[in-house]
Amino acid sequence: MALKLTAEHQRILDIFSGTTQYIIPAYQRSYSWGEEQCMELLEDLKDAYINKKQKGNKKEGYFLGNIVTAKSTESGDVEEVIDGQQRLTTLTLLMYVLLSFDKDNRHLNDAITIPAGSRRESPKPRLKTNMFIEKDAKSLSEALKLNFDKMDVCKSEKRDSQYKKNICYFYQEIKKISEDKDIDIFDFIDFLLFDVSMLPIKTEDATPDSAREKALMIFETINNRGLSLADSDIFKAKLYALALSEKKAEDFINDWKDLEEQSKELDKPQGGKYSINDIFRFYTQIIRGQEGIITSERGLREFFTQKSYSPFKTKSSEDVMSDLFKIVSIVRFFREVIESPNKYEDLTKWFQLLEQYSNQYPLNTLVVYLYVHGIDMNRERLKLFARDLVRYSFSHGATTKIKFPLFSFIAKVVKEKETTFKLSFKSQKDLVYFGLLKKGFTLLAFYLNDNQKAIYPNYFNKIINSRDVKTLNSTWSEVELTYTDYSDTLGNMIIVDKNISRDVKLLKKGEYLKDSSIEEIKELANKLNNWSYQDYQNRETLLKNRLIKFFEKTDDN
Repeated sequence: MALKLTAEHQRILDIFSGTTQYIIPAYQRSYSWGEEQCMELLEDLKDAYINKKQKGNKKEGYFLGNIVTAKSTESGDVEEVIDGQQRLTTLTLLMYVLLSFDKDNRHLNDAITIPAGSRRESPKPRLKTNMFIEKDAKSLSEALKLNFDKMDVCKSEKRDSQYKKNICYFYQEIKKISEDKDIDIFDFIDFLLFDVSMLPIKTEDATPDSAREKALMIFETINNRGLSLADSDIFKAKLYALALSEKKAEDFINDWKDLEEQSKELDKPQGGKYSINDIFRFYTQIIRGQEGIITSERGLREFFTQKSYSPFKTKSSEDVMSDLFKIVSIVRFFREVIESPNKYEDLTKWFQLLEQYSNQYPLNTLVVYLYVHGIDMNRERLKLFARDLVRYSFSHGATTKIKFPLFSFIAKVVKEKETTFKLSFKSQKDLVYFGLLKKGFTLLAFYLNDNQKAIYPNYFNKIINSRDVKTLNSTWSEVELTYTDYSDTLGNMIIVDKNISRDVKLLKKGEYLKDSSIEEIKELANKLNNWSYQDYQNRETLLKNRLIKFFEKTDDN
């Protein structure tokens, strides 16, 4: 069906009138504007009002920006707010305050409450929120019932919602305006209703889902002010609706809070960052494996909301949440192994290397493998699997094409639980340029030293940086090399156990490295004061030989 889109510049009066009800959907983030944003909005409106008065221009107005909504034929006059929640909500709070100063203003009253169409109908709130995590619905409703005639109604309390804080800020500021008589409050109200405008962009379709998808597409195309809605926000709403139909809404709310908290713990700035969207991404690989799908991936949103095999359509909300928690436990285990070399020893090495791969497809494979076998599986068996996965992935180099053989492998893992890898790496010439895998191959060569234990954290550095070229000894001038020829090679890249600034010059680097706990680095430190081209070449050959031996050794499972 073709996209049906309307976009018409409208006054605040027109936006907040008629029978249209605006719904803040459950997947939206909570209301977050604070006093600073409210102050900025009010000051902008006051400045625009004063500027209009001074110029005496009846056509002078003020534009507040876009809002994006979705409307379906099923939902009638209800419009789902895709973008503009913060401004619509804040304007509603402001107009409720203004109504307390102009109680007979029918336009303001209609902006807050949609009049009943007949005696059998009840008035409805113009703006309604379906947020459930932070009890937004109750807090907004309470804020829009405040009686400013009561003493201490705006007395601050710790438990006050952001709605109440903002509405009380507006009340105090509008009261000052009214008392100081700098601005005619009734004239200011007319200015807001008749001269302030927005651009509502509305998509329409037969069903709420299709109208929403089109509105999200529009929003993400024009949005340049902040983050687009996360896929997980949409999934949260879908699962909440499923839980409601199963009469398990409260259980779902508590579970989702727990899932978000556990996911935040995995989103570590110092290591691999895994958000709740990544948890869903891993989930798609498990479902695809179960369905035997080995073709190109679809977008997360399309996968979970449109496909017939989506767990949202084949499982209960309780089962979906159970699957997601299981994936979280796997990712937590992955992080624990990476960060605990003393506990997991060689397994830490292979997990760290999988994290260094240039894309997530090998890690997807590991997650599916652990999902099938459990994180309590035999450690030696897991270590061999992780090692072979590293060998297989790195043998292909840094390429997204690896996804297709790994898709096939995942499908076999889910069905047969065991399968083997076939290598494609055979030649030493493949060790000349590493591209996006330069850190990965450096770490691999480092760990292929039989005496080297796993370390965490580990840092990547270079023996020679560009600033060191002028200080190299005469052996380097005898070869026709530029810095770019050896900058990112194995012979120049090093793994160290402490973070060393790149500003440290070669002649002083040995002093920083001599106290390293890594024997190989200690030996290297003693040579750096007179680092020769032959030293570099010997190191390059040593590390390449380790890699060649590793990739040729395929029969030791």
